[in-house]
Amino acid sequence: MRWLLASLALLIASDAFAGFDGDPFFEQATAPNGTEFLAVRPFYSRSVEPAHERARSDFLWPLYTRKSFKDEQYSRFLFFGFSNDFSSADERHRRWVLPFYFQGVDAQGDGYFALFPFGGTIHEFLGRDEITFALFPLYVKTRINEVNTTTVLWPIFSKSKGDKVDRLRVWPLYGRAELKGTFRKKFVLWPIYHSVEYTNERNPGGGFIVVPIYGHIKTQRASNYWLAAPFIRYSTSDEQWIVHAPWPFIQLAGGKMYKRIFWPIYGKKKFGTLTRQYWLWPLFWNNQAEYTHHIEHRKVVAPIFVTESEVVTKPTMGYEVGDVAARYWKLWPLMSWERKQDQSRFRLLELWPMRHTPGIERNWAPYWTLYKRETAAGATGHHLLWGLYRQAKSEDAFEWSLLKGLAGYRKTADSRRYRFLFMWFGGEG
Repeated sequence: MRWLLASLALLIASDAFAGFDGDPFFEQATAPNGTEFLAVRPFYSRSVEPAHERARSDFLWPLYTRKSFKDEQYSRFLFFGFSNDFSSADERHRRWVLPFYFQGVDAQGDGYFALFPFGGTIHEFLGRDEITFALFPLYVKTRINEVNTTTVLWPIFSKSKGDKVDRLRVWPLYGRAELKGTFRKKFVLWPIYHSVEYTNERNPGGGFIVVPIYGHIKTQRASNYWLAAPFIRYSTSDEQWIVHAPWPFIQLAGGKMYKRIFWPIYGKKKFGTLTRQYWLWPLFWNNQAEYTHHIEHRKVVAPIFVTESEVVTKPTMGYEVGDVAARYWKLWPLMSWERKQDQSRFRLLELWPMRHTPGIERNWAPYWTLYKRETAAGATGHHLLWGLYRQAKSEDAFEWSLLKGLAGYRKTADSRRYRFLFMWFGGEG
């Protein structure tokens, strides 16, 4: 939605939807807030937001993208080459070509280098502070804060040590893990036998699971039973009960989390502010998300139709409770329509199945947009066949243009102008 608002603002700035908008090959516009956009499709596009010190350039998207925010720089080549320069105040940077090449300087100023699978060290990767390896999977050593893990012939042998952490794994024969003051866990002949002892004073207890026969884990606050584990389960506590009979086909729950799943015929799950509901999975969906001032409803007939709406729950931005602040629908791959506040857009065709992928909007969507109707700030614009015919109407003016100015007309309160062979005739009325 943010990209739609920015696009509409640019259109308003470009002479009431006139100019180059609608041309799939070239587009240039400047918004009242100073935001600039330039595209020479599909080779290059660039957007600059001076007020936020932000810029983005695409080269044959998704081949290469470069972004900047203040003095931070980021580049991406396809989906595996990355380059980051985080700040001009320090040397922190990254040069990665996944999964083979890693080089950089971390937040502490320490350098690293690795060639996978031969060897080296990687910092700030996969949730680890540091990863050192040699001839992977022969040897790997990782660190998260003070917890160090050594792995030989991954994933067979692994040992972890930390202030409160003690883990050992000889997979699939035996493994144990202890987090002091929280739990002790163990497996034998994974995945057949698992046991746990909870040492947390607020909810002590423990139990075991023998797959695929039976399991029982009981704590001070909850009891869990499995039969033909993990397919049949019964769990109960003061805040929640769960029944799987069998999983994943029948899943029932009540309490903090509500669940009624009879897969693949029908399912509904509600937890916190999110509700997900389906019929004939994965075809029909009815989802709901609650936010501070509104509820978002989303209905899907996969993959051809989706509709979304935002219903106000607290008065905000001129809306009262029950008002619909925004709507959106798409009939893929034919058309879409959306509205937020006083801005709206209808578009035909819609070949991209997802909604508002920024790279698609900047670089590719204009090629298959045969017709577009937009409204903003009391103005309405029509664009047909890549802008070969354009029409704009506002309270103060009316204008149309054919074949990029071969013929045209513009009317304001005090003037009438005509266009023929790209030349204007007429003037003040």
